[in-house]
Amino acid sequence: MTYENMDEYKFMEGILGVKSGTLPNTIFCMLGPDGTTRLSRSGRGPFFAYANAIAMASGMNLLAAKYPNARKNALSDSQLPLVKRVDLALNVASCDNRMLIVTTAADKPSLKAVDQKLLSLSWSEQFAGQFVYGSTTKPADLKPLAGTEQDKAILVVEPGPYGVSGKVVAQLPAAATTEQIQQALAAALKKFEPLVKSHRSHIQNGYNLGIEWESVVEESDAQSVRAKQAFRARQRLQQ
Repeated sequence: MTYENMDEYKFMEGILGVKSGTLPNTIFCMLGPDGTTRLSRSGRGPFFAYANAIAMASGMNLLAAKYPNARKNALSDSQLPLVKRVDLALNVASCDNRMLIVTTAADKPSLKAVDQKLLSLSWSEQFAGQFVYGSTTKPADLKPLAGTEQDKAILVVEPGPYGVSGKVVAQLPAAATTEQIQQALAAALKKFEPLVKSHRSHIQNGYNLGIEWESVVEESDAQSVRAKQAFRARQRLQQ
């Protein structure tokens, strides 16, 4: 999501140590709980810091041992892990093959109360890492979500293959109890079948359908930009 925020973009440039305006679309670095202390080498992926998955797991355990308080509080937080915008949350959910939870209300105080109901569940052993979260007070943000009912405050969404649409598979009112929410989330997860995507055909079909994500910050990954330009050139020759 670095291309969706200029401040984050600049921060990642510093982490990777690249020339301004040339940030690639994947970055890896282990940081301390303060969000700034580097605990590993930085690079395009984990392979810059670790030889393999076993080495990475071992290294992460050693790092975690140095921060016992952070480890103790791993499944707790004072806020939902919200993505900034609903459309972006939908896209992230599709990319990560995760279900999306969207909370909605008429005003910010009411929305905060709904979010609070999900807080403990979102960081529980049962659900941590299983959902992407979005939140909004704008009805227009819900238009891509088929099946939304007007009086519902918590929407459980199965994202479409390209993250530009989704299907509501469960929804609850603001008055729902923690137990009711937990049951609904568990049932949705049990039925959810992540899509199996072929990288090459997924990209080609997306282009053929005219689906292309416009990021806030212009894409600067040279390899990705060249690949898109080459594909468009082939499309023009075929027309």
